[in-house]
Amino acid sequence: MFDLAVYGRVCGGPKSWVSVEEGMIVRVSRERAGKSAAEMVLSDSQFLMPAATDLHVHLRDFAQKKKETVETGTKSAIAGGITTVADMPNTDPKVDSARMVEKRVDLLRSDSYTDFALHAGAPDSPQEVAKMHAAGAFALKLYPPELGGFHELLKETSRAGMKMAVHAEEFALIGTESAPLAEGVAVRKILQQVGQRSDVRFAHVSTADGASEIARARRIAGRLTMEVSPHHLFMDEEMADKRIGVTKKVNPSLRSRSNSAKMRRMMLRGIFDFYASDHAPHTVEDKFQGSPGFPALEFSLPLFLTKTDDPELVARMYCEAPATYLGLRKGRVRKGYTADLVVVGRRDWKIDPEKFVSKGRVTPFAGETMRYAIDHVLKAGKTVFDGRRVTKTETVLVTGRPQKSSRGGVSR
Repeated sequence: MFDLAVYGRVCGGPKSWVSVEEGMIVRVSRERAGKSAAEMVLSDSQFLMPAATDLHVHLRDFAQKKKETVETGTKSAIAGGITTVADMPNTDPKVDSARMVEKRVDLLRSDSYTDFALHAGAPDSPQEVAKMHAAGAFALKLYPPELGGFHELLKETSRAGMKMAVHAEEFALIGTESAPLAEGVAVRKILQQVGQRSDVRFAHVSTADGASEIARARRIAGRLTMEVSPHHLFMDEEMADKRIGVTKKVNPSLRSRSNSAKMRRMMLRGIFDFYASDHAPHTVEDKFQGSPGFPALEFSLPLFLTKTDDPELVARMYCEAPATYLGLRKGRVRKGYTADLVVVGRRDWKIDPEKFVSKGRVTPFAGETMRYAIDHVLKAGKTVFDGRRVTKTETVLVTGRPQKSSRGGVSR
């Protein structure tokens, strides 16, 4: 007998029975496979898809609990259909040593509602990189002021078997009249330093020119990947200025309407590997004082579905590809994959920051009508969101190395 069977359309396709046992998908078939302890039958206005994995999330906490906590941020993720997040290291204090990695992992183990991976920040000494990896960090994240040390730190991450993620903007150009050129300048400098075995992810690529440079380079060099955020795809500076004025600040900056349109066309051609929220919550007061970033976890998945009407594309960029990047057997509704699943309903609703689980409240997407909603979320076959309430279950630290599945096998 199976633990659970879900019947309905998968990513908007044909109706199937998805059978779950011990947290894993064990059968996907058109016909009922046998008895189940529990069944979930979807309506004609619903479909099943994999839960999302978000590679770029700022969970704050530590000295920034007013902005967000690990609890509120990961509960927000679950409510948005996301069951795995990769936390960023620019916390207060920063996660830039093995000791701080251990401290952050302890906090995530205690308070996270999602499975979680951890980026570490640039350390004082390159020799600290391997220690941070051993402590649980899967990647090193470099910010614009730190890109001068890229080559030396890349050698250390390669030795340690660790990934590298970069915020590619030329620091000296940020805030100047030449700021729109900052991404392209930094991208070109980084590409001159990567080798055939380099594993480098370009975070929140914001310009079509930068994306084109990376796309050309990865034909001949290393394992280069790109992520793109919802605000750089589906928002532009002029629109955000009309909606939220001075609080529109985000890093990298919002770009022109024509650039966003080019980015969307590039996305449809498969230029970008990952879609990632860049969830960056702040208090309203902090936003008016210039803090960069927006909360996004609760609507990033519905927004992507609404803007594309393409569940397969969304599942590939926001579920399968990032999970594979992290070494997880997640992101597909297929036998042998973890049963992290989302029931999506086709119905209209408006983004209302006052209803967020997240503490973040300022977003240029406020008031937009979504045509898809998160009705139900399963994590390893267990309900963690029923449309109203988020429930905590066992969570896992994701290190980028092979993970033990709940059935005792190895999941990559």
